[in-house]
Amino acid sequence: MSRSSSNPRGFTLVEVLVVLASLGMILWMVGALFFPMRQAAERQRLQVEARQTARGALDYVAMLVRGATDMNDLTNPRNPAAILTFVWQGSTNQSTNPTCDGSGGSGCIQVSYNNVTDATLATPGTDILTFGRPSAPVRMVPSKWPSSGNWTASTQAWEYNQGCPGDVANQNAFNQATGRDPVTNWSQPLMLIDANGGWTFYQITDYKDVQNAASCSSPPANWCTDPTSQQVVPCFEVVANPGNAALNAPGGQRTFTNPTLWAGLQYVALRVCNGWLEQKVGIFNPTTDNNCPALAAGAPFPAYVTKPGWSPLLPNVEDLQFAYIFPDGTLPNGPIANGPAGTMTTPAGVPVSGGDPIPALDIRRVIGMRVTITARSSTPVIGGGKTPMPPPAAEDHTPTGAADAYFRYEVSSTCLLRNRDAGY
Repeated sequence: MSRSSSNPRGFTLVEVLVVLASLGMILWMVGALFFPMRQAAERQRLQVEARQTARGALDYVAMLVRGATDMNDLTNPRNPAAILTFVWQGSTNQSTNPTCDGSGGSGCIQVSYNNVTDATLATPGTDILTFGRPSAPVRMVPSKWPSSGNWTASTQAWEYNQGCPGDVANQNAFNQATGRDPVTNWSQPLMLIDANGGWTFYQITDYKDVQNAASCSSPPANWCTDPTSQQVVPCFEVVANPGNAALNAPGGQRTFTNPTLWAGLQYVALRVCNGWLEQKVGIFNPTTDNNCPALAAGAPFPAYVTKPGWSPLLPNVEDLQFAYIFPDGTLPNGPIANGPAGTMTTPAGVPVSGGDPIPALDIRRVIGMRVTITARSSTPVIGGGKTPMPPPAAEDHTPTGAADAYFRYEVSSTCLLRNRDAGY
């Protein structure tokens, strides 16, 4: 009987080294393919991110600006309230319409800006725009109006029956139409217009709830008699004090005879603050809206900082520019390539407000806006693959930032204002 046995044999050192070398070669080849592909995918992601941010911001801003409209359809040219560049601060009664051009004095304050220089108002070099949009507009006529025409801190009565026959429903509808603030019990800024083209802001400061408890069922004849039909109609007695409202049309308050009140007009302000596109429902106020935190040069955009009255729309927006389009096609604050002719001559770089005859660069002549947005990627490209470049120029703004590895995307859109006649 015989037995056979085998002598098991392992891997030699040379064989192990060959295998390890082969694996290393394979891993190196995989890495050589994978990491560049990953970097390329990251670069593409950052490019798409900048593009989507710019287009999203432009679509939203352009939609808002297209809705900007003059509410005074009684005269032509329309009043300048679709876009606000200057307003009168105070309650001085004026019979004239002086020009507000940003040169100081005259009681005018600026509410739209071209190439901001004060970093507390917005990111330097960007623009600020304040404009009005109708929001369920309601036209009201007075059933009682001061015969003297001096209506500062006076009582008026407005015909209103949208909630009738219910008294409570009518009161609620009136509150909603006028934008009654539940904290201050004041209305939002409304617009008072007349057939002569005059306009001013109108703000209810006392709703007189007790007197108006029966606005439908038993309106008082001494306040609610329609001046045309002589019939008693549902109405609301209110107190308005333009002096308290502080802001008025350029030139201050004027004498109005049986004007029309537009409720449902909403003002909006747009700006860029430290990489965030922001919106305010209301008129920009340089005294209270100087709340854009200072940002060091070259610093990354910070997380959003909450500010009273402002809402964040989109991050990584670097530049916001508005060019004012006049009927002859000129853009006085348009591209730098236009040379001297492309420079707005007013001290503030925005159209003037008011004046008779209408000045050449009056806001009443503006028929549209060109909106330009520059957005950048949330992070720079790391590891090469992108040529460092500075922020691009937009309209009449040339940024001073140094070259970096961020991807940027710039896009523009032209928006015509509603109710504007190109003949003016």
